[in-house]
Amino acid sequence: MGKILISGYYGFSNAGDEAMLTAIVTSLKEQDPQVELTVLSGNPEATARLHPVKAIHRFDLLGICRAMAGTDLLLSGGGSLLQNVTSRLSLYYYLSIIALGALLGKKIMLFAQGIGPIRGNFSRWLTRLVCQKADLITVRDDGSLDDLKAMGFGPEKIRVTSDAVFSLPEGRKKEGTQLLEKLGVDPSRPLVGFALRHWKGEERFSREFAKAADALKRQYQAQILFLPLQFPADAELSAQVEKAMEDNRDVFILDQKCSTQGYQDLICNLHLLVGMRLHALVFAAINDVPFMAISYDPKVDRFVDGMKGTVVDTIGRITSEELVAMADRLWQADGRQGRERIRALREEARANIGRALELIHR
Repeated sequence: MGKILISGYYGFSNAGDEAMLTAIVTSLKEQDPQVELTVLSGNPEATARLHPVKAIHRFDLLGICRAMAGTDLLLSGGGSLLQNVTSRLSLYYYLSIIALGALLGKKIMLFAQGIGPIRGNFSRWLTRLVCQKADLITVRDDGSLDDLKAMGFGPEKIRVTSDAVFSLPEGRKKEGTQLLEKLGVDPSRPLVGFALRHWKGEERFSREFAKAADALKRQYQAQILFLPLQFPADAELSAQVEKAMEDNRDVFILDQKCSTQGYQDLICNLHLLVGMRLHALVFAAINDVPFMAISYDPKVDRFVDGMKGTVVDTIGRITSEELVAMADRLWQADGRQGRERIRALREEARANIGRALELIHR
């Protein structure tokens, strides 16, 4: 029976990160039902309640040391853990967990990570020093591979894979329809989703999103559904955009957290998704829903580039006219994001779980 310790940004009510954990845990259990999983979490009680895992607080040093001593594999990921744009301390935290695993002689896998940006010579040197101890590094996009090469990593231990969320099943239209009806949405009419987040310059871009939502309502007789992926922050921004609209009839805001499956069920019923949140875009891709991506972070650009899609613009420059023009193209064209590419990404996400299990049994 193998034991795996999972380190990531879990237990913070971020739907994207929780979807990654759901995907990782579900796939590991499917391929090896006997594997024992322990997760480092910001909310261990919630994590243990939602998943078939043990959970330890991410700052419980004694608990982490005990779990690390008893594990067969440290799995660091997925997500954008190794970056210092949002926080320099978070980079040092995740590196310290990897360093502890190396100190105790544990097998280490960087799992489907999105690397960077890592700014500063010292931070880049430290990342290289620590992460070269990993037995295997898998990254979710070519841009992350390029970042590692620029830091001096050789290619022999690195594989480009896909985001773990691609291993999840598709949404269920019937269950999604029931959720929409509870919100007051008419499932027989066109529905446009917005998955937004706080970022610099939001006073300006929230007005642009409001203008675009008004225009889409008029042009397609569409309903608007705001999909917060992190509560309460995303819900607050959604309410701000709704308030800025000229006409807020047929405008709805998801008012509670959903399970990963619940978000999938809702998004598979959309006609179009406008997204800043990376995993809202991934959910749309899995469910063959046309989407337009608004870039605020390199991970969004890298995801869309891998999908051979189009980023509408960066959040600092986006205009309502651009949003509506792209919506017109997606509405009139097929708008699909490439079924063969999505199938390949889904297969690769499952294969990456196999690599983790192989490290245990090797």
